[in-house]
Amino acid sequence: MNWDAIGAAGETLGAVAVFVSLIYLAIQIRAQNKESRIASVHEIIEAFRQSTAMLINPEVAQIYVKAIRGIDQLEDWERMSFIATSALLMRVWEESFYQHSEERLDDSIWEAMETQYSDWISAKGPQDVWALRKQYYRHEFRRYVDSIDLKQREYRIEKHS
Repeated sequence: MNWDAIGAAGETLGAVAVFVSLIYLAIQIRAQNKESRIASVHEIIEAFRQSTAMLINPEVAQIYVKAIRGIDQLEDWERMSFIATSALLMRVWEESFYQHSEERLDDSIWEAMETQYSDWISAKGPQDVWALRKQYYRHEFRRYVDSIDLKQREYRIEKHS
C-alpha cells in the first residue's frame, strides 16, 4: 500500500466523520427546538394560570364580574384593579400571539387560546380596557385584536346548578 492510497483512505474516513457529525448536530438541534417549543408553551400556560388565579380572591372576582359589563360603573380603585388584571391577561395573550407567529406555539394550542381570549375581549369591560391601553402593545398584536369580529362572540359567566 502506498502513501497516496493511505491518504485517500484517511480523507474518505474524515469526510464520513464530518458527515456523521453533521447528522448528529442536526438531531441535537431538532431536539433542542422541540424542547424550546415545549418550554415556551409551558411558560405561556403558567402565566395564564397565574393571571387567572387572582380571581380566586372573592374581592377580585367581585370586581371582575362587575367590570365585565363595563368599567364606567366601577369605583376608581375597582377600575384600577380590573385594568391591572386585564393587562396581565392581555400580556399573556400578546406573548402567545408572538410565539405562534414565530412558529413556537402549535396551531392547536393557539386556536384554543385564541378562542378563549377572543370571547373574553368581546365583553364590554375588556373592550373598555383595550381602548384605554392598546397603545402599549406591539403594532401587529393591536392589528390582530382590532380585527376580531366581536359580534360573533359572547362572553358569559354561567351559573351551574
